[in-house]
Amino acid sequence: MNKVAIVVQRCHESIVGGSESLAWHYATLLRDVYHVDILTTTAIDIQEWVNALPEGPETREGISIHRFRVTQGRTHNWGLLLQRLFRDFDLYAASGSRSNVDPLYLPWSIPLQEEFIKTQGPYAESLVKFLRQRWSDYKSIIFTTYLYPTTYFGLFEVPKRFALLAPTLHDEPTAYLSAFKYAARRARSVVWLTEAERRVGVKLWGELPGRVVSMSLDTVSRKPAQLEVPYILYCGRIDPNKGCIELFNYFIEFKKQTPSNLRLILTGKDDMTVPSHPDIEFRGFVEHEEKLRLMAGAKLFLMPSGNESLSIVTLEAMAQRAPLLASGVSEVLVDHIKGSGAGSIYRDYETFAAMLSEMLSSEPRRIEMGNLGRQYVVSRFTPEQVRNSLMEAVESCTEVISNAAEMD
Repeated sequence: MNKVAIVVQRCHESIVGGSESLAWHYATLLRDVYHVDILTTTAIDIQEWVNALPEGPETREGISIHRFRVTQGRTHNWGLLLQRLFRDFDLYAASGSRSNVDPLYLPWSIPLQEEFIKTQGPYAESLVKFLRQRWSDYKSIIFTTYLYPTTYFGLFEVPKRFALLAPTLHDEPTAYLSAFKYAARRARSVVWLTEAERRVGVKLWGELPGRVVSMSLDTVSRKPAQLEVPYILYCGRIDPNKGCIELFNYFIEFKKQTPSNLRLILTGKDDMTVPSHPDIEFRGFVEHEEKLRLMAGAKLFLMPSGNESLSIVTLEAMAQRAPLLASGVSEVLVDHIKGSGAGSIYRDYETFAAMLSEMLSSEPRRIEMGNLGRQYVVSRFTPEQVRNSLMEAVESCTEVISNAAEMD
């Protein structure tokens, strides 16, 4: 038996998403050693999780992709539950409960939590059944991202000794549902992307067996894009949850106060409306090479998201020597910047404007930051390092477990 499965909520070359990229990346790292199956759904769009792709198997780049039909997409009731979750979380935070060591969780019953998880989508009954019946085909099954029903319900179908969890976890209201803690404990080992993510995991789920594996990146230097005007760059989902409303507001206000020909260029998928502004340019989904060339040519790279477990595009930009200006809400981004010296953080408009002005005013300083960022990425995120650590996690699932308490 030399097969490994990777479970992820969606898989398609057009998708821009951290956990989806991670699942594909791990599959490509492992395919020379194992037969790799990606187990996923027929959905592409996260807004409703409608069935958009054919059900069944396909092979791409030596990796088998098995798609299962979505039987429960995102419902209106889930939207109401999400509003309730945000309301309860705000009350919970205001009460001071978050400062207590125990409990750390929202006071929702497990059935209510599972209704929230299932009606969020994508729930695929045939995928759950496949895991229940076919888990023994695999040396190990890696579940990517904690949030979706593909992981939550899938973990309960696989014996603990065969399951790995790559949670892509960050500190957000949904993470305070205790059901996710119990699901995480169904995995033999947790695969963390960063030490900052692991710290969040310890706070929410307690100490769990696991290791920081991270992921490797394309670090080959690209020729910078040559545009007629200077620009700063954001790549990824254009989404309120990624801090994009704040980014747009801050940039527009900065341009009012500091007139210039500086442009904000964005690439990715627009899950919200991009403001109509003469100095904001949305290019949509671009090819990998174009994205890296834009990174190499940018005055700096912006990352406004407070919800990051690794931030792949940030590290890609660092590898292309783009200085960073990032939200200080994210521990992961703060760790990257402190560890590298490759940029600055902001926490409000005043610090955003001050740091942006300071970085734009000094080309030698930007060059220094860019070089430091590249050194940071090249020294930490090589394919060999990540592959070896990931294989150690996979092979640990075949070890004889002597502790009967760990056996199912």
